[in-house]
Amino acid sequence: MQSVARRMRLAFLSIVLLLFFAGATSLLELERVSHDTEQLLMASEQNVDVAGDMLSALSDQNDAIIYMAVVGDSSSRYRLECENSMSLLSTASQRAYDIMASSEYRSVADSLTKYTRELNALAREFLEGGVHRRIEEQSLVDSLPATLTTRSWYVDEYKVGYINLSKQVSDYMTSSQNTLSPEVNRLSHTARRSVTPVFISLLVMFVVVLMLYFFLKKLYVKPILRINRSLGDYLAYKVPFDKSISCRDEVEELRDRIDTLISKSNK
Repeated sequence: MQSVARRMRLAFLSIVLLLFFAGATSLLELERVSHDTEQLLMASEQNVDVAGDMLSALSDQNDAIIYMAVVGDSSSRYRLECENSMSLLSTASQRAYDIMASSEYRSVADSLTKYTRELNALAREFLEGGVHRRIEEQSLVDSLPATLTTRSWYVDEYKVGYINLSKQVSDYMTSSQNTLSPEVNRLSHTARRSVTPVFISLLVMFVVVLMLYFFLKKLYVKPILRINRSLGDYLAYKVPFDKSISCRDEVEELRDRIDTLISKSNK
C-alpha cells in the first residue's frame, strides 16, 4: 500500500481543485462585472448624449428666436437655424422618452415631451407669421398703441417655455442618473461576489496547508527522526533499536524491516 504517496497526492490535488474552482468562479463573476459595467457606461453615455443634444438644440433655437424676435433680424440664416433646432429638439426628446418610458420616472419623460411640443409650437407660430398676425390684429382692434410686440412675445411667452423646458432637461438628467443607481449598487455587490470565492479559497487553502504540515510532522517526520536516531544509537553504541516507536503505513513497515534486519545481524 502506498498510503503516504496516495495521501500526499490527494492533499495536493484538493488544493489544486480548490484553486481551480475559485479561479473559474471569479473569472465568471468578473466577466459578468465587465459586461454589466460596459452596459452601464453605455447607458450613462447615452443619457449624457441625449441631454447634451437637447441642451444644444434648445440653446440654438433660443438664440435664433432672440435674433429674429428681439433684435429684428429675420434673415434666412436664423430661420434655417431655428428649423434645424426644432427638429433636433424633437428627436432628442423622443429618444429621452424612449429611454425613460419603462422606468419609474416616466412622468419626467412625459413632461419633457409636453414642454418640447409647446416650445416648438411657439417657435413654429413665430416662423409662420402667427405672432405678427396677432400684433396686427391687436393694432386694428385697440385704439391705443399695441402692447404686443415680438419682443414682449419673447419675454412673456417664449422665454417662459424656454425656462420650463430647460428645467425639464435638468430633471431628466437627474432622473436618468437615479435610474442607474440600482445598477451601480448591483454591480458593486457583483464585484464583491467575484472576490469572495478567492478569499474563501485562500482561507481554506491556508487551513489545509496547516493541517497537512501537522499531519506530516506528527505521522511521518517525527517517527522518521526517532527511527534515524535509534538506528544511529544502535550503530554507534550498540543500544537496542527502539521498535516501539509509534508510526503508520510505510514508516511502520520501514521500522519493522530495520528491526528485522538488526535481529538477523545479531544472530
